Amino acid sequence: MNTADKRTVRTRKKLTKALIELLLKQDYESISIRHITQQANVGYATFFRHYTSKDDLLAEAFRESVAQLDMLLQTVGTSGSPEEEGKLIFEHVAANSELYHVFLQGEGTQGLIDQSMREGVKELVLKFARYTPPIPAAILANHMVSAIIALIKWWLHNEMPFPPDRMGKIYAELIVDPVERLVHTPK
Repeated sequence: MNTADKRTVRTRKKLTKALIELLLKQDYESISIRHITQQANVGYATFFRHYTSKDDLLAEAFRESVAQLDMLLQTVGTSGSPEEEGKLIFEHVAANSELYHVFLQGEGTQGLIDQSMREGVKELVLKFARYTPPIPAAILANHMVSAIIALIKWWLHNEMPFPPDRMGKIYAELIVDPVERLVHTPK
């Protein structure tokens, strides 16, 4: 990576961190680009070399986090257990807890969450398509995605009372295993 690329990455990280820090203290609408650049100790014009708006910055942070999680889950693949998958999800959320607090509080992020949910549901519907569960695949997929988000939200709002490996087991027992049983149950 050349020096310019390293600077770009460093500046983007500073801006993302600044936005998250501000969002943990105040509402999204009250935050200006000037606030973000001051918090990041970055020039105002520099912001616009990287992003078009604070919405753009927030969306990019969300997309990057989801992409990181997808990469982690691909390492488990189909050979991994639901517990392993859940543990990876909760380890990722724990490592990025401030970011997920911001995403899941909904200020400025609800559209991003809704889009991510639609994509997750679509992916699961395709996965369930080869089966004929007693409950329509679209309903099962929506339930599963919503339940995962609700479980992450609960965990964060309750200050992560259980370690990621325990949350992985809860994720498997509460969400994945029941849905898998339904998917593999004949009509």
